[in-house]
Amino acid sequence: MSWASKRRTIYFSFFLSLFLLIASSFYYIFIYKAPTCTDGIQNQDEQDIDCGGVCPKICEFQAVEPIILWSRFFKVKEGIYNVVALIENPNFSTEAHDVPYSFKLYDKDNILIAERLGKTYIPPRAVTAIFERTIITQEREPGRSPLFEFLKNPEWIKTDYEQPNIVVQNKELTEKDGNTRLEANIKNETVRTVEKIKVTGILTDKEGNAVAVSQTIVEKMSKNAVENVVFTWPGLLKDQTSQIEVIILVEK
Repeated sequence: MSWASKRRTIYFSFFLSLFLLIASSFYYIFIYKAPTCTDGIQNQDEQDIDCGGVCPKICEFQAVEPIILWSRFFKVKEGIYNVVALIENPNFSTEAHDVPYSFKLYDKDNILIAERLGKTYIPPRAVTAIFERTIITQEREPGRSPLFEFLKNPEWIKTDYEQPNIVVQNKELTEKDGNTRLEANIKNETVRTVEKIKVTGILTDKEGNAVAVSQTIVEKMSKNAVENVVFTWPGLLKDQTSQIEVIILVEK
């Protein structure tokens, strides 16, 4: 090969390399988008679109649906009811936020008389009470247990979150003036202040049926603080009560 040919080859190779460098830089700056967990494409090591692998979201086929253990209504006074559903998340290290749900109350003729919509947090590997108060049915009475259902499948997210160590130290059930009263002391045994502590009191009979449920929120507890939580219900329920349960939930 002559020197002129070699020089043309060198020039061509240089300009080709320069063109490829500019083209690749343009592509990576203006066109290329790095794979993410929200791009609507199954890439990286995802096991389905935007879930599994490096993504925090768990694929639907990797998780078990939450279990609805039971749902009940409780009469507050004529035409006003509270409702509650007890659910269990059987999945380890996965949680779901803002899961939409509905409670529906039907009369004895199976006619819908009231509905309440809401959203809930489902913590990892825990039993949770979903409580709605003051559902108005006018003069119509529910004829069966409320229908509780999730309106969409939860979007499960990987988590290492653990509930703060809020301990129930004692529970006392008493009756006075035609009412039933449950007092429970709870203690914050974590090393930090905990806020928005949802406390649910449940009375069940010997068959395991809930006879009374109520819920309150403790706004804040500092380290080692003890809080007295009180629930009251109309009627004398002590003789019907076989078990007292206090469920504590702190949303992440």
